[in-house]
Amino acid sequence: MVSPPAPSELELAHRALQHLRPGLDPALARRLRTADWAAASVEEGGQFHRVLVLDDAAVLRMTRLREAGAPIETTWDPADSPAALLPRRMALVAALARAGLPFVVPEPLSEVVTVHDGAGHPLIASVLQRFVPGGPHPPHEGDPAVLRGIVDALDTVDVASPEVAPHLGPAFAFRGPWTPARIARVGRLPEVLEPEHAGRLRERLPVGDFAGVVERVAGAVTAWAAAPPDGPALVHGDLAGHNMHWLPEPAPTAEAPAAVRWRLAAVLDWDLAHAGDAARNVAYLGIWHGEERIEEIARTPDEARRARVWLAAAALDSLDDARARHELTGRAPRWGRLLRRVAPRIARAAALES
Repeated sequence: MVSPPAPSELELAHRALQHLRPGLDPALARRLRTADWAAASVEEGGQFHRVLVLDDAAVLRMTRLREAGAPIETTWDPADSPAALLPRRMALVAALARAGLPFVVPEPLSEVVTVHDGAGHPLIASVLQRFVPGGPHPPHEGDPAVLRGIVDALDTVDVASPEVAPHLGPAFAFRGPWTPARIARVGRLPEVLEPEHAGRLRERLPVGDFAGVVERVAGAVTAWAAAPPDGPALVHGDLAGHNMHWLPEPAPTAEAPAAVRWRLAAVLDWDLAHAGDAARNVAYLGIWHGEERIEEIARTPDEARRARVWLAAAALDSLDDARARHELTGRAPRWGRLLRRVAPRIARAAALES
């Protein structure tokens, strides 16, 4: 959803403009300060942030008070809120922007500006970042060699360096680690589904019982996150959709004179970045570009196998998230549609890990 900026959002932009980073190009700083920010647009798509977009100039990232779609009364732990985490995340983005990656990382143009509540906790934080043109790659397609190059490029970043390591998050920052309690909760999912949906889940999983599959998948990805088989790599955490900006370039052929080639311009939203298993990058590229390409994107057969298991873990995350949202909001998910999409991923991993 896109909307005009509210006065409070324009005030956040004004505050950020008073704290532009030292050394910023004077022409860009002048342009930002004299721009008509009231003509910018607010995009609501993010779960943790809204963005105020001033085309061809900058983007103002603004943290949410609560996760998108959550009831008004729900709040984050003050120490773990997007507002509290934004300075660390922007420090990582600034470091990655200097890392020589073959795509743009939209570095911060201002310091993080934070509004605190009455108890001194970060309430809302905002930061200006570089605007990068482009948009999502068409889904369910993509050149595996190009996608493999993204995995290779992320591998070039030294995740142990003092410029990067302090700013990385944990491996399971979004929904939390696979604790025994969480494994047990997800394993009981068929018990809370309507019989029709529970039956569909069991039909898709001929190898073992559902709870056992959950335990094996969760155990495998937990082990790989702690000790990546090929060594720790930079894992983005969500290589899909609007987090990757692609630009079409003409690539005509005799058979297809209007054909285009997609060039990766930038990778955005590094909020879930961590040091971990590179196969997780392969898995998320497969979710968007087509799971049938995983074996071509992966550098080794074992990396492809692990990517399939990471896909299953992401599928279990989706099921757990759907159940939690149902309990939180009272709105029933579209279980049939969700299960049709994710159950095959779990079944494939179950066959690999049996």
